[in-house]
Amino acid sequence: MQLGRLTTNILGIVLVLILWQAVGMHLGDALVATPVQVAKALPETLTDPEFWPALGLMIGQMMIGYLLALAVGIPLGIAMGRSRPVFTVVKPWASMFIVVSAAALVPLLIILMGRGLLFRTCIVFVATLWYVVVSITEAARAVSPRLLDVAKSFSASDFQRFRFVILPALYPYLLIAARIGLIHALRAMVTAEMFIGAGFGGLLNNAGLDLSTAPLFGLIVVLMLVSAGATELLRRVAGRAAPWYASRTGG
Repeated sequence: MQLGRLTTNILGIVLVLILWQAVGMHLGDALVATPVQVAKALPETLTDPEFWPALGLMIGQMMIGYLLALAVGIPLGIAMGRSRPVFTVVKPWASMFIVVSAAALVPLLIILMGRGLLFRTCIVFVATLWYVVVSITEAARAVSPRLLDVAKSFSASDFQRFRFVILPALYPYLLIAARIGLIHALRAMVTAEMFIGAGFGGLLNNAGLDLSTAPLFGLIVVLMLVSAGATELLRRVAGRAAPWYASRTGG
């Protein structure tokens, strides 16, 4: 099963690379650099003195906003899922913010907060929070009432029902929310840095001015690998912490 899935994944990657190579050869590297050209340009990108500090700074600052979004979003999502008054008050705000692009908020936040750490942390927090809240809310609302009734029949207190019934039922979805939130946090961070021309986003801006798109595609590939690696790490952590995670999520 796993071998078949791995084979399919590899085949899909190979087909995309072949198509990418054909399109790049037809259009030229000024428009679409080929995978071969990107691979040749990648070592120069990785040895650029600005690359690793920019990547490290981006990830470090992003993690601050991301962890804050989880710390606020998970309890708020649970409260929305288990309390109708909280759901009624917060739901309109969640519905509005979740459809607003991070790029639309960047100019306003720059005016309010400048271009430093506070701005970058805030844009990641706002862009991530509501995806976490909505994911956890739907999971909390879906907890089986029968499980809670069984706990109540054994005279379990509200805290005991929360600790021993609701949290274990929510666990797989907490990790799903964390993975979804991480993707949006990374997008928001790169968008913010591109607006202010600093960090990894600034490198992307500079690469876009090059006569060849190979350096730009190289940076995009690195960004994709970082995102895929981080989400895979979260999946593995979830699988080790709770063996039932994969069976509940189809992972």
